[in-house]
Amino acid sequence: MADLIKAKAGQPGCRQLSGFTALTIRYFAGDRSASEAVQAQGLIWPNVPGELTGHDPWLAWCGPQETLALGVQSAPLHALLHALAPGHSETAMAVDASQALAVFELHGQLLDAWLSHLVDAAAIPRQAGRVCRCRLADVPVLLLRLDPERVYLIADRPIDSYVSNWLSYSHTGAFDAEH
Repeated sequence: MADLIKAKAGQPGCRQLSGFTALTIRYFAGDRSASEAVQAQGLIWPNVPGELTGHDPWLAWCGPQETLALGVQSAPLHALLHALAPGHSETAMAVDASQALAVFELHGQLLDAWLSHLVDAAAIPRQAGRVCRCRLADVPVLLLRLDPERVYLIADRPIDSYVSNWLSYSHTGAFDAEH
């Protein structure tokens, strides 16, 4: 987990993380089996649009019928994957997306200033416990605000080098003294 961009005084940094388990949980409107399976693992179901719950693992509300479960602590997520395996519920399922997603941690001071160079400023989740789908250089990403100086940026793994390049490019543009 080497830093892609080292945080300095007054400047945020970034590193690509590994070792995460990620599940996409899909469910029909009115389904309760997904939230019940999550709660059976001692995790908190996100009920409100844009809500991020928990602390490793986290659950992120992604849409009216989709939640992302993400964490390094894999045991509760593997149990959740088993509980919501296709065919166990008529209205919900979980699929392992761990190999499909890249996780970047953006951290440090002036994080929102940097994010405003990457995504629409109105899309930045400003408070801890918030999540937002948005576009970074015309590719979809998910921003999870963990605390005031820490955000996870989730992108499709096949484009992680593209995202890394944009992170570096935008950091230079935002914080290089010559600009």
